[in-house]
Amino acid sequence: MVAFLTSISPVRQGSLLGLLPRVWLMTFGHLVIDSNPALLFALLPVIVTHLRIDFAHAGALSALLLVTSSVTQPLFGIFQDRRPRFPMSSLGLLVAGSAMAATGFVTTYAQMVALVLVAGIGVAAFHPQAVAQAGQASGGRREWGIAIFFTGGSTGTAIMAIIIVPLVATFGLHATSVALIAAVVAAVLFARAYSTWIRPEPRIEGAATAMASMRAVAVPLSMLLAVSILRSAVLTAYLTFLPTLVVVRTGSLTLGAAALAAFLFAGSVGALLGGAAAHKFGSARVVLVSLVTGLFGLLPVPWLPTSLLIPWMFIAGTLMFASEAQVTALAQRLLPAFVGVASSLMMGVGLGLGNTGALLAGVIADRRGIQVAITATTLLMAGAIAAAVGYMAAMRRVAK
Repeated sequence: MVAFLTSISPVRQGSLLGLLPRVWLMTFGHLVIDSNPALLFALLPVIVTHLRIDFAHAGALSALLLVTSSVTQPLFGIFQDRRPRFPMSSLGLLVAGSAMAATGFVTTYAQMVALVLVAGIGVAAFHPQAVAQAGQASGGRREWGIAIFFTGGSTGTAIMAIIIVPLVATFGLHATSVALIAAVVAAVLFARAYSTWIRPEPRIEGAATAMASMRAVAVPLSMLLAVSILRSAVLTAYLTFLPTLVVVRTGSLTLGAAALAAFLFAGSVGALLGGAAAHKFGSARVVLVSLVTGLFGLLPVPWLPTSLLIPWMFIAGTLMFASEAQVTALAQRLLPAFVGVASSLMMGVGLGLGNTGALLAGVIADRRGIQVAITATTLLMAGAIAAAVGYMAAMRRVAK
């Protein structure tokens, strides 16, 4: 495996797997920032009982966190492109970590909503600057560098999903304060790096504006955005309700957290394999294959025997997450002078609108049951596949 990864990422001086330290710092920050939503995902069954809420209200919490952390990203992306030296990522780490650490101390649904909203803004502040720097520092290996960056996110969510359940079982809900420790460490490392590693891309005088650049590639960009929205709706439903699905079927919160962790750890593997495959076959093909195989991998999940659930989720996660980084890489290539805006469109607007999938699944679950809800939401992948085909067709027309 290492030999294979090294073959697609030639060694550079002072690098690991062909990538500079700046990429790895951004990846570590991504691990920390994306560990925060796992507090909500893994503990949702406990929160439902603690706050005495139904599935729709629980799904609304997840949707609020993920939508806020996504749809506000373009604002931070524009700011990043204009003020790349401002320590926005470091500040986002502190805000998100502090808010999620406090969720274990709430006594009302309104308090939880307020903290989730603040945490979402912190997550949004982190991403545009970090992913832009990861892409820029990767040089000609952008697909590979962004794939590495995305492994940090899924790995962080998986690690927190594993450790938070036993911590809460031992120390109670106040154990969520663990989120603050990692946030402070990462924020300090980021703050120290700005003077040496964080550098803006040189701008050409008289170059096109962001809006003009987006209009020039409106069709393929809109197709990528549709892929991001629909794919995210499906992923969000699983991230939010997979532990709940397992608890409803088996009564085991530990098994639910383990299934979620398997899905997310597979995401790291999928991102790496997707980056390697994109280097050889192109990002667009990787996205299409990932969406098709991901659809057929996820459809049986709500109905599987529990003994198969963890290995199956690992396979399905590998297939689904192979496309995540490559959608962003394709957008950055469409808007090379505005990588912050491109990244925030896919990771912000796309993920944000798609994250309403948690709310949709919650509403269906209250009426038809959690298994039907997740199955119905999974079928949105068919629309993502159609959009990926539309992107490829648009790019062929542009090339003529």
